[in-house]
Amino acid sequence: MANSENNSLNPFKAKELFDLLMFSHDWFWEVDENWIIQNTEGRLLKSLAYPRNDFIGKSIFEFFPSDIQDSFKLKFNEIAKSKEPVLFESIPRKAKNNLLLYTHLTVIVSKNAQGQITYMGLEKDVTNLVVEKNESIEATKEKSLFLAKMSHEIRTPMNGIIGTAELLKDFNLDEEQADLLNIIDVSANNLLSIINDILDISKLDSGKIELENTAFNIFDAVNEVITMLGGQGGKPEVEILSEIDSNVPSILYGDELRLKQIIINFVNNAVKFTKKGSVTIEVKILLDKADTIKLKIGVIDTGIGISKEGITKLFKEFSQVDHSMYRKFGGTGLGLMISKKLTELMGGEIGVESELSKGSVFWIEVGFLKKSKKEENNNINNMSDMNASTQKLRILVAEDNVINQKVAMINLRQLGHDVEIAVNGQMAVEMFKKGEYDIVLMDIQMPVLDGLEATLAIRKYEKENNLEKIRIVAITANAMKEDKDRCFEVGMDDYITKPFRSEDLVRILSI
Repeated sequence: MANSENNSLNPFKAKELFDLLMFSHDWFWEVDENWIIQNTEGRLLKSLAYPRNDFIGKSIFEFFPSDIQDSFKLKFNEIAKSKEPVLFESIPRKAKNNLLLYTHLTVIVSKNAQGQITYMGLEKDVTNLVVEKNESIEATKEKSLFLAKMSHEIRTPMNGIIGTAELLKDFNLDEEQADLLNIIDVSANNLLSIINDILDISKLDSGKIELENTAFNIFDAVNEVITMLGGQGGKPEVEILSEIDSNVPSILYGDELRLKQIIINFVNNAVKFTKKGSVTIEVKILLDKADTIKLKIGVIDTGIGISKEGITKLFKEFSQVDHSMYRKFGGTGLGLMISKKLTELMGGEIGVESELSKGSVFWIEVGFLKKSKKEENNNINNMSDMNASTQKLRILVAEDNVINQKVAMINLRQLGHDVEIAVNGQMAVEMFKKGEYDIVLMDIQMPVLDGLEATLAIRKYEKENNLEKIRIVAITANAMKEDKDRCFEVGMDDYITKPFRSEDLVRILSI
């Protein structure tokens, strides 16, 4: 019987494997127990621009960039202790021509013909993959910055349009004037809805949406949807109703805004495709446990219904049942796809049941946290307090846009408050130091000092002078979650986005 040692495959002695190493696009190396290179082959050596003999007798660590040599010595020493194969991804490699390559490296523990411990490495060039990944990450960052800028640039004038239209409703208008104002209001809100859908698609695709987990009243949430959609160009011949199981807890914990967004998308579609009859928001309990509850929330309509083939096209990006529907009813086709992605973020399910000429039911099944009856009552009381009228306040509004200054000032004065305007962040800080205000409403993007810098300056002044913290609320056209997070990081107390409504101001002033 032949000696097993002589038949063992040594990659630097067996001719077939040696040829494989010579012509491989990878890089093979063998080092001794002190990590000194004994053998090396492979075409990757040409990319590194070193002659083969430049490697022999040198430490493998010399061919790592200097700033990571020490960290990789520690990692390689772990291999020596464990004797287990290890895969390293995206290893930077220093080429002789100062170019930087990246490889995936697999290291195994072996023994040479003399029985001495050696380590063998196989490296594959993945430079193109790493570069593409880095470019993709950079492109995502650029996309996020562009979206944030577009959001701000669009929402700022929208705030002027919607805010002014809302203020004009308090004037004594004749029927024709009121009808024209309603056209402006409905059109502006439809445009804002489309803008929000486009931004949400981009944020969902790039993972920029994170769900909130706050207390909310689901009965109020449903009623707010009905009030809003019934009063914004709703069809008089289509009644929007609700049926909520009486055993559903009033207070749940979750993302109220995103839940309402899903319901609004469902109801908007239902009203659009229902010529006459009703649209009903139905909430049922599927599973009720001690601290969690699973609900089925459906929107039932008496509309035109959907064919089996049409159902298969729903919940897909930029898809509608057919293009003739778009020409007749309009819409972007984004709402249902956004609803699907939001539902999945919530860990829920989404679906539809429909027949042509027999109406449709769009539904989601989603779980929520719930609290004890005592906590529920406390939350109800807190929410009632928020809706209570506030005393007359002295309010400092930091806003550089003249139109939005006027919208904020008129709204706040109609609510009975005293208002002063600062046209940039630096002026806001100086006015705060000299005046006595109850609250600061702070725009974010302003000249001289922006809203974040101005807030930091105010908080620093308060700390240095042992002053009680004033309430600072961001009112901004920056609608990304990271914008909201930055506001809280610098010491702001609340946050509302433009375009805002009177009820938004009432809420932040009532806390």
